[in-house]
Amino acid sequence: MCKRCLDYGFPTVMGRGLFGEFKNFVNPPFLIVTMPDLWEMFRHEFEGADYQLYLTDSIEQVDLDRDAAALTGIRAVIGLGGGQALDVAKWFAWRRNLPLFQAPTALSVNAVYSHRSGVRDGGKVIYRGYAVPECVFIDYDVLRAAPRHLNWSGIGDILCFRTGVLDWQYARDNGKVEAKWPYDPDLADQSLSKVQGIIDNIDGIRAMTDDGIDALVDGLKWGTSFQGSGWCPRHIEGTDHFLFYTLEKQTGKKFLHGQPVGLGIVVGSMLHEQGADEMLDTIAGIGLDVRPQAMGLSWDQAAEGLTGMRAYVNTLPLWHSMAHDVTITPGFIANLKQRLDRAYAHRS
Repeated sequence: MCKRCLDYGFPTVMGRGLFGEFKNFVNPPFLIVTMPDLWEMFRHEFEGADYQLYLTDSIEQVDLDRDAAALTGIRAVIGLGGGQALDVAKWFAWRRNLPLFQAPTALSVNAVYSHRSGVRDGGKVIYRGYAVPECVFIDYDVLRAAPRHLNWSGIGDILCFRTGVLDWQYARDNGKVEAKWPYDPDLADQSLSKVQGIIDNIDGIRAMTDDGIDALVDGLKWGTSFQGSGWCPRHIEGTDHFLFYTLEKQTGKKFLHGQPVGLGIVVGSMLHEQGADEMLDTIAGIGLDVRPQAMGLSWDQAAEGLTGMRAYVNTLPLWHSMAHDVTITPGFIANLKQRLDRAYAHRS
């Protein structure tokens, strides 16, 4: 067992009716960071409270730094929403050295359990900052009321642990693993156990039962092991996210995080020739649609991303993966399309 990673995950409260309590314990005046549509749903929870409101519309670092500098009279920050709002809340809390409270309304990404914010620098994905929330508030009823595909998206940031481990093993076996991140079988095994936790709870996650939500939270909490392992990302992600970065760069589109990452998990598993059917069966069985057309892409665009991934990731400061070395062929893409068509044949 990896001793340094036994204690992971930020302090978390799980229950019901949690959001209405913020005004009773968060030090006022506080800042609420959320999205316009979510604010209309939850503003009644803050009636009578002393707060300022920030509606997120950019995750470019230059914009966030400008807005952080303009904040005045704030004594705490509440992140209310999905990954983007939670990342912005972390950024403001870090920049202004303020207490942070996180209230996810969907588990679409692991942002709530990550110290760093996933922001953009000239459109390029970067992870910077350091924010530890006083507490994360997981409200079962709030999460269950969200569109289910938003919560299903969260499996992308858990199942990717398998692809990350496979890439780590590949780099080790080919003499390309980083000296500061030597392969750690205990750390890898813990990541793989979180993957198994999703496979074992397909029905509960699809239906968003309490047990299904618990499984998602347990897997997403493991994101904090990024710090616990000395900022080693090897057991957390690999080719899966690298495809996402490539597609975002090439198309300029904003995606539901779990869709391109989920596609990358299937692609990475196929490249490694390990577990592709199990990963696709799990993803499709839960209900997350990772076909290009489901995320607003044509197959030509997807093919461009797949064939261009190798060149793009080699321009970035990323840890070495199979995506850095393998040329994706038309035959591979045809096989991928066939697998996806078969997995989602029951869908319209």
